[in-house]
Amino acid sequence: MVHVGEFFLARDDESALRVGPHSSHDFPAVPCDGIYLDDAVGRWEAQLTGVASTLRAVVPMANDGFTVFAVPEHLCTALTTAGRDRLRAVALAWAASEPADEISPDYALDLVERVSALASSRTEKRLDLYCWYFAP
Repeated sequence: MVHVGEFFLARDDESALRVGPHSSHDFPAVPCDGIYLDDAVGRWEAQLTGVASTLRAVVPMANDGFTVFAVPEHLCTALTTAGRDRLRAVALAWAASEPADEISPDYALDLVERVSALASSRTEKRLDLYCWYFAP
């Protein structure tokens, strides 16, 4: 079970290495918990772009249950350019694809919209979108 995770903006992989469940940072971020964020990113990407690419690990998952990965650029672009109705459809399809009561439609929509806003801000801030989660 995932305890905690977040999507965040960072300058580069080296900066992204500093995040985690036991560290603090000042990067723009969207916290979330209770879901496997790599699975979520794969589903969002498949729904928005028609492709689910292999995620690029910055910190590969190990026995400690911690990982950091870069969110694919074409997903960032798709999240940025998708309208509210499209984001809603993606969020609802994602919530419906999960086991019963694991992700509520409201939570799914809120998270997808907040990650979309974070992805939109990355260009002006000249940062990249990453994600980390801890699932011991």
